[in-house]
Amino acid sequence: MSFADLHLLKLFWGKIFAAIFIGLVLLFAKNAIFARGIKYNWFAVVASFLAIGLALYVMFFVQP
Repeated sequence: MSFADLHLLKLFWGKIFAAIFIGLVLLFAKNAIFARGIKYNWFAVVASFLAIGLALYVMFFVQP
């Protein structure tokens, strides 16, 4: 496999993992909004999802 093929493979898997991650974020948000009696620390929730998203972005889309 050439470098270009590996790069395209990495972009493909990056898109797959990003789609799964976005789906999980939306599912969590839907369940959290409709949950009664549960209080979330929304700053920590958003910070955690941003950290995971940033790690995925750097691993699959920025690194050569």
